[in-house]
Amino acid sequence: MFRSFRLGSVLGFPIDVNLSFLFLLGIVALTMGGLTGVAVVLLAFASVVLHELGHALVARHLGVRVAGIELHFFGGAARIVDVPRRAGDEIAIAAAGPAVSFALGGVSLLLSAIGGAPGAFFHLLAWINIVIGAFNLIPALPMDGGRILRAILARRTSYLRATESAVRVARLFVVALAIYGLFSLHLYLLFLAVALWVMSTAELTAARYFGIQYRDQPDVEVLPRGVTWSGGGGEDGPRRHRPFWSGGFVVRRYGNRFTIEQID
Repeated sequence: MFRSFRLGSVLGFPIDVNLSFLFLLGIVALTMGGLTGVAVVLLAFASVVLHELGHALVARHLGVRVAGIELHFFGGAARIVDVPRRAGDEIAIAAAGPAVSFALGGVSLLLSAIGGAPGAFFHLLAWINIVIGAFNLIPALPMDGGRILRAILARRTSYLRATESAVRVARLFVVALAIYGLFSLHLYLLFLAVALWVMSTAELTAARYFGIQYRDQPDVEVLPRGVTWSGGGGEDGPRRHRPFWSGGFVVRRYGNRFTIEQID
């Protein structure tokens, strides 16, 4: 909806700023104390960049491609291109962001003992990072806690069913957040709830249509209509393609052998 522009790069990751972020700064300047409020928001978004760098660095270490980091009205996101190879990789990538935030919060809290203006600054920085870390661990897709929940569930069921369960939890949280935002007159929380609902729905749609899964999934996967597996296994796994017929299929794996059964 809004265009983004390149701010620069950090550790090889491009940093893009969406124009909606500038819209947020304008709202804050008008409603939350002018330049002081803007300075607090900029400090928070610097913390968000470090949070997202945690995700990006762990993803790169695990061989998962990251297109960059984008700041927008609702915070920021590391644009991860690939699905992690294993559920454990997803957990590591998702947990890295909150781990960075909590580490920054802890160090800043210790430095706040300095007292005076520097102490007040570090106290504010500590609570910003603690809130960022805690909020992102709420188990609501596409937040970090929701991704961790899905990865844990996917160790016992299919990626699709794990996504469906995680989205149901996310929607309960979104409804509660919307109600709180409405009655407390915090419109930002109301907008955030709408955005999270849309993004969780997009996660579910992707899982249903593209047949996404980790490479260490259970042996049974239901593929989307009109899509089958082809090719052998190996590091990159089998490839998907559309056949000349239109039915859906169940693929079962026995060791290195796959059998395909059509669903009428």
